[in-house]
Amino acid sequence: MNFIPRMVSLTQTSQGKFAQVDATAEGVLNYFGIRIPVKYEIIENVSDQKLAMKGLMGPVAFKDGYALSKQNDGTELKFWLELTLTGWMKILSPFMGLIGKIHAWETLRNLKNELGG
Repeated sequence: MNFIPRMVSLTQTSQGKFAQVDATAEGVLNYFGIRIPVKYEIIENVSDQKLAMKGLMGPVAFKDGYALSKQNDGTELKFWLELTLTGWMKILSPFMGLIGKIHAWETLRNLKNELGG
């Protein structure tokens, strides 16, 4: 998962293949020197087509996913992200759209690099 922006460690916490549905992992993100634990669960996987997960990053619950589709001139990649704020994080809701867009841009850039594009 080298394409996840700012991920400094990631460890599978379930048995079996890493990206299979119901697989879980725990990681650590580094934002400006602040280390934030994050938990993931794979909720959808269609080999070479789709990957979706849900997780928890502190008080922020999220779902995101990636879909690949072949095109005549290459491969189209779509990314989606849903953030749900809980607790004190709700006061940051006006900024979450911007944060989500930055995360999406970084993720797509990293995926493109991982896929050799």
